[in-house]
Amino acid sequence: MKYSAKHVQTFCTVVESGGFTGAQSLLGMSQPAISTHIRDFEIRLGFQLCHRGRGGFTLTEKGTLVYQKCRQMLNGIADFEAELGELRNLLTGTLRIGLIDNTITDPHFPVSKAINRFYQRQGDVSLKLVILPPEDLEREILNHNIHVAIGPFPNRNSRLDYQLLYREEHALYCGNKHPLFHVPDTGLDLATIGKHAISLRTYLQHSNLTSMENTRRIASVSNMEAEAILIKSGIFLGSLPIHYARRWVENGEMRAFSHPELKYHSEFTLNP
Repeated sequence: MKYSAKHVQTFCTVVESGGFTGAQSLLGMSQPAISTHIRDFEIRLGFQLCHRGRGGFTLTEKGTLVYQKCRQMLNGIADFEAELGELRNLLTGTLRIGLIDNTITDPHFPVSKAINRFYQRQGDVSLKLVILPPEDLEREILNHNIHVAIGPFPNRNSRLDYQLLYREEHALYCGNKHPLFHVPDTGLDLATIGKHAISLRTYLQHSNLTSMENTRRIASVSNMEAEAILIKSGIFLGSLPIHYARRWVENGEMRAFSHPELKYHSEFTLNP
């Protein structure tokens, strides 16, 4: 069984692009050419890697395992090239960084400035930046698919080393269509607020909301943008970082509740 690095690279790019169409510009290949490479790879392996057609692009069970092995192989090659560069006193390779969503408005999180400073150094380095939920970032670190992960990780994995960077401040918000939007702070206690539907991000531990046991409806969301959408609907309350919600508060689309028990901090840590 013989296959080339081109097979491996093409397959990984197709998977990470969500199909053949998205991979065309990255590979500089036509869709028929990509399809030929994948089909040839499958022939050499002796089994099907993916389903493609009207139902979209999906991996088979074996295809998922092959992708994981291929990605590990490519990452290993990139890391090996970086280590060789160090022997020549030259910074080379691909730096793979993972972040959570919507950190760009956080003044305490100057990743853009850090990237600028990094590229001021001499070297031949490329960058791969991925945005994922915290649990996926932890998995990618453990699988050696990324070098660094930064975000809030409430469920600590004993195999990872968490280095505290700072604490992000959150508050509870409602939209301007919500019945509590114009109620004075003096008329808003936990019992009153707790009667209304709330949305929660699944990856955060909302211990500050445990006193609101009378909440009638709860919506689960996987990221901050989804939570902001539900808050702006006027149906749900929700917690957001203060830096992220500031734009909507300033233009009158949201308000934050001032009750001290509804504010909390999430710890941002670095996983090297």
